[in-house]
Amino acid sequence: MIELGQHAVTPTGTLAAPPPPTRSTSLRSSAEWCDYFHANSQRLLPIPWEDGVPLTATEREIVAHSMQTFQLGESGEGRHIRRAADRYAARSGDVEYPAALRLFIGEEHRHAALLGRILDGAGIPRIRKQWSDGIFRKLRHQGGLELAICVLLTAELIAKIYYAALRAATRSSVIRRACEQILRDEAMHIQFQSERLALLRRSRRRWRRWTAVTLQRLFFYGTCTVFWMSHRRMLAAGGFPLRRVIRRARLEFRHVITIV
Repeated sequence: MIELGQHAVTPTGTLAAPPPPTRSTSLRSSAEWCDYFHANSQRLLPIPWEDGVPLTATEREIVAHSMQTFQLGESGEGRHIRRAADRYAARSGDVEYPAALRLFIGEEHRHAALLGRILDGAGIPRIRKQWSDGIFRKLRHQGGLELAICVLLTAELIAKIYYAALRAATRSSVIRRACEQILRDEAMHIQFQSERLALLRRSRRRWRRWTAVTLQRLFFYGTCTVFWMSHRRMLAAGGFPLRRVIRRARLEFRHVITIV
C-alpha cells in the first residue's frame, strides 16, 4: 500500500479507508472519537461531479426508489438520541459523548447531502416520507439511548450491504465513488455505535447481556427481511441475491457481537 496525499492506495489502485483511531484498550474514549470525526472530515474522497450522473433507463428503474429511501433515512435530525445522550453524559460523567454523537450525525447528514445531490443530478425527485423510515424513527423514540443505538446500528449494518450493492449496480462514476466514501464512513460508524453499546452493557450480569444481544439479533434479522423485500431488485443487480445478503448479514452482526 502506498500513500497518495491524504489517502492510502492499495496495490489494486483503490482508495483504502483511513486508519482507525488507536488506544491502548479496545474501546475508544469519546474524545478520541471526536478527534477521529474531525480528522475524517478533512480526508474525504474526491467525487467526480463533472461526470454528471448519467443513468440508463434500466439503471434508473432499478436504483431510483431505493436511493430515494436511503437518502431520506440518512437525513434524520436525531433530536431524540441527542437528548438521550445529554442525559447519559450527565449521569455517567462522559461529557464529551454528546459532541462525538453530534459529529456522527453530521457525517450522516453529509451522506444525505451526497445522495441528494446525486438524485438531483439524475433528475430523480427526493421524497419526504416512506413507511419503513417512519417505523425506524418511531422505534428510536420508544426508549432510551440503548434502544436508539440498536436501531441506528441495525441501519448502519444494512447500509454496508446496500452501498456495496449500489456501487456495483450502475456504471456512474459519481455513484460508485460516493458509495466508496459512505462505506468507508459506515465501517467506523458501526465501530462507534458498537463500542458505546459495550460501555452501556458492561456492568450488567451475563444473562442480561445475553438477553439484550438476543433481542438485538432478532430485530436485526427481521429488519434484514424487510430490507430484502423492499430492495431485492437493486440488490440482485448489484450482485447480492438473497443467499449472499443473508451470509453478509451474519458476518456483519457477528463482528458487532464480538464488541458488545
